[in-house]
Amino acid sequence: MSITNERMIPYAAALSLEAASVGIVSQQNSGSILKVQILENHSIQLGGKGLCFNDRELINAVSTGFGLPHFSPLFFNFNNAFKSILMLLKIKSLLTNKETSVEKVFIGLIAGLAGTAAFANHDLQCMKLLENEEAGIALFKVANSDISVWLSFSDSNECKVGSGPPVQQPSAVFTFQNLSVASNAISGWFDHLGGPALGQVEISGNLPLLDKIGYISRKVQKLVPSML
Repeated sequence: MSITNERMIPYAAALSLEAASVGIVSQQNSGSILKVQILENHSIQLGGKGLCFNDRELINAVSTGFGLPHFSPLFFNFNNAFKSILMLLKIKSLLTNKETSVEKVFIGLIAGLAGTAAFANHDLQCMKLLENEEAGIALFKVANSDISVWLSFSDSNECKVGSGPPVQQPSAVFTFQNLSVASNAISGWFDHLGGPALGQVEISGNLPLLDKIGYISRKVQKLVPSML
């Protein structure tokens, strides 16, 4: 699937919401996954039929917490739309909570890396940056916690995000010192140059790959709105 430049930002924002919903369902064993389907009429569907936003309204929903969905699919598929809306509200409540919790950091991290994966797969500049990388996994952890989120790179250069124990030995590992440091990173306040020198993170393995992921991640944080 090819994503045009003008749709890259709302598409990445939508995939971040989908990843956040997957993370919440995996932890709470309840809720509706906001599966993304990009439509031709500059609209994006979340969680199946029912909840569908114009690209611009989706950005409004992510950045301000309020966006107007298309009325017709909402009306004719109300039950499914309602479940998706409840999940959106749950994501917003979790990510805007001032308390730095394990759940908030985990959901924020997996959502942010999903946006990074979207750019790695569809943004021409980011694709070129990664084109010579071999298949492998970059693992992101928080010390003294069970948080474990990873990006995988296949032989076809497709980038995917997942959580839990990686399916193979990671080629690069990025470990945050604690929840506070990780929370600053997902909120865009982490010093990627000074952090390692100050011991706020520990990095090992394929360091050039982590540098490339970091560059893409910072680009996503700059361009794609977030609830954080």
